Amino acid sequence: MNGYARLGGEPAVRALVDRFVDRMAADTIIGFFFAGKDLARVKLHEYEHASAALGGPSAYTGRPLVPLHRSLRINAGQFRRRLAILKQELERGGVPADVAETWLAEQRRLEAVMTDGTDCAPVPA
Repeated sequence: MNGYARLGGEPAVRALVDRFVDRMAADTIIGFFFAGKDLARVKLHEYEHASAALGGPSAYTGRPLVPLHRSLRINAGQFRRRLAILKQELERGGVPADVAETWLAEQRRLEAVMTDGTDCAPVPA
């Protein structure tokens, strides 16, 4: 049984994604990225990514990730904050460790294409 089915399919995965997106939007570090955004649309595309990564039936239907996210100038620290929030929500949701790791690994793979190449701290002189 794949991770999507093990979590309970669409209702369970959507509930996890909804909490994840709501947490990101309310976060004091990365929440500004979501100001004025259609959170229902963000949730849909996050769900599609999760479904695909976990063996579910949905595929990503949104705009191309690279130009969309590069224009936001997301740094590595901000991206890692996103990962930390996701990890917390997966733990809170009781997601089995192997399924959580599959989901997180897919997200980690995106860091190089979604960030601007900078870290959150200046490089020492």
